Amino acid sequence: MKKELLKKTLRLLDLPEDMDPRVPRITILGREKMLVENVSGVRRCTEGEVLLLTGCGTLQVSGEGLLVKELGESRALLTGRLERWAYGE
Repeated sequence: MKKELLKKTLRLLDLPEDMDPRVPRITILGREKMLVENVSGVRRCTEGEVLLLTGCGTLQVSGEGLLVKELGESRALLTGRLERWAYGE
């Protein structure tokens, strides 16, 4: 119910979807940095895989030498060699 109300409000005010705090915003810098905003937690972190919890599901990032360099209230900065990223359930 809240989700639908927020979507309708954003649409009525002609605001972009990224104003929704549950929608993750992903910024990739080259092949070695990824900033993910609107993260609610980290499920797993190894050198080969990081699983981040988001409002759209679990974001799986695969690569080599991965490290959660910064973890803030709602954002995570990953470093290492980024190879793949996808959403799971």
